[in-house]
Amino acid sequence: MTKAIAQTYTVAHEYRVQITTALMATCLVLLALYGINVYMVISHTMAVQSSEKSIATLGSTVARLDAQYLDLSKGITPATLQAHGFSQGQAESYIHRTTSIGQAHIAGNEL
Repeated sequence: MTKAIAQTYTVAHEYRVQITTALMATCLVLLALYGINVYMVISHTMAVQSSEKSIATLGSTVARLDAQYLDLSKGITPATLQAHGFSQGQAESYIHRTTSIGQAHIAGNEL
């Protein structure tokens, strides 16, 4: 047993520089991977924040346009439509809905 320990120590002692170099190289590779992962997390977070900012901007624009649409649609009457040359359309078929069960009964050429 003592001889095996002595031989192992001798082998480790002879290759001490190579073992240390391998450990240092492994540490450098792992450090590089860690740096890449941190960079990816930061870039992903920045992209998400940019997307959230765009979503907020679009949401406020849609809300503003919706308010403008509602404001403009209040002024639409049959008289103003006729003043601009529009006429009332004629419906040829209707979809009748029963109030008791809420199912649509199709009549006409809808299909």
